[in-house]
Amino acid sequence: MQQAKKSQIGGALSFMLGGLIYLLAEKIAALGWRQPAYSYINNYISDLGVAQCGVMPDGRDICSPLYGVMNSGFALEGVLFFIACWLLRPLFSGLSGRLMLLFGLLHGVGGILIALFHSEPSDTVFLGVSLHQFGAFLAIVGGNLTLLCAGWSQWNKPSWLIFSRLSWLLGVFGLLSVVVLTRDILPTGVAERGSVYSITFWQIFTGISLLVARSNTQQAA
Repeated sequence: MQQAKKSQIGGALSFMLGGLIYLLAEKIAALGWRQPAYSYINNYISDLGVAQCGVMPDGRDICSPLYGVMNSGFALEGVLFFIACWLLRPLFSGLSGRLMLLFGLLHGVGGILIALFHSEPSDTVFLGVSLHQFGAFLAIVGGNLTLLCAGWSQWNKPSWLIFSRLSWLLGVFGLLSVVVLTRDILPTGVAERGSVYSITFWQIFTGISLLVARSNTQQAA
């Protein structure tokens, strides 16, 4: 029982810290840009992790002096996200819980690939696939599917009503944002952040919620 409590606290902290570290790394790396200035509306998030300055094939002029900060944020968030899913296994049971763990792993692997393989002109290609784009796909799609699985695993539990519905709302919003991104309906930065921030907000919300619930349980006891 004590071990299960420690795992829940560790999972909650991992979710929360992963999201906060990511947002902080993104902000610090963005502030490092000078000429041109970084745009949250028009630039890709991964532009912050490009290790060289220059003009991209599509004409974007990018230069991110603090690319190491952003890539560290990508990797740490991915690792902490999977650790959280692993530690919280007892809370998310059944098929949906197992799928949550799988998609959490894919999200984590995607974050590491994004950190290692950047979206610059020399992006590494394996079997005709850009490893950076493959990593981004795993991180974004895998992450949002994790939200859907987490919500579904708690769908019929009254005490998890807000969590389960919000998980589905954010997961669907994130996946729809991926579609919007591929259709060029909104500015690149806006659409991509819709697909990523759905995950970031969820993991911070989940971490805080679990810690608060744990604190309330202790006080009631």
